[in-house]
Amino acid sequence: MIKDLLRSVGIGCLIAGGTLYAVSNMPPAEENSLEKELADTKEELKVVKKELAISQTVTLDETPTQKPDTDAAKEQTTEPKTNEEKEPEDKEIETTVVTKKVSVKPGSNSSDLSSTLERAHIIEDAAKFDNYMKDYGYALKIQIGTFELSSNMTFKEIAEILTK
Repeated sequence: MIKDLLRSVGIGCLIAGGTLYAVSNMPPAEENSLEKELADTKEELKVVKKELAISQTVTLDETPTQKPDTDAAKEQTTEPKTNEEKEPEDKEIETTVVTKKVSVKPGSNSSDLSSTLERAHIIEDAAKFDNYMKDYGYALKIQIGTFELSSNMTFKEIAEILTK
């Protein structure tokens, strides 16, 4: 009788253990899909954070030096302008010097910096500036910090400021 009782308890334990093992290895379909979606979202978030970090390695603070061209400034002028006077004004707008503060963060390289300077209208061609930085050895000497640059500077002047 004790033998039968122990045998029944043993069989019951085996069945319970097998059932628990099977249930624990088969998560419900709904939770599995949510976990997978969460994992995918976390991976996507990591990628976006990396891209954001790269784009923020060099930030810009705009401080243009051009004079505002507002209606109030035009109204203050009482003398009528002739065509000869308007032409130099148009040329002045085209040659306006843009000054920006560029912040160089750790991990910045010359190609990132060149692209940022091109978007900021400090330089006209990022590839040419990047090649200049590499050819003359400035690319490996870029310093971390905030630098004030303007569009009337030469490549050499910009490179020397960024590598001081």
